[in-house]
Amino acid sequence: MTGGCLCGAIRYRMSEKPDYASYCHCGMCRKATGAPFAGFVEAAGHIAWDPEPPAEFASSPGILRRFCRICGSALTFETDDIVFVTLGSLDKPEDVRVQCHTYTEFRLPDILISDDLPSHPDPAGGKGGRP
Repeated sequence: MTGGCLCGAIRYRMSEKPDYASYCHCGMCRKATGAPFAGFVEAAGHIAWDPEPPAEFASSPGILRRFCRICGSALTFETDDIVFVTLGSLDKPEDVRVQCHTYTEFRLPDILISDDLPSHPDPAGGKGGRP
């Protein structure tokens, strides 16, 4: 799968098709993306950046977020063990099936969740560290 930022300065390719995606309702992800909630896809296999890895910001202990230094597009949420790319940065986000909503205890009051996906008030049903 491939993706990139709004201006096209940063492109990426994942070596395998991801099998986990979620919508995160936490305040940090809202701030990082500028959206009422954020979609994330677990980067499967190796992620290759072109021409180079984007700028980075340590948003909290153990969490790194990458973004385009030109247009500001949010591109990743990373822990020591795992990288998630933003769903909206994929070239074909419609090819990904989202599994759940996380941090729903922080959901904005006017966001109604009307799909049939599981909703977890904490990170991914207690698995920790996953948006």
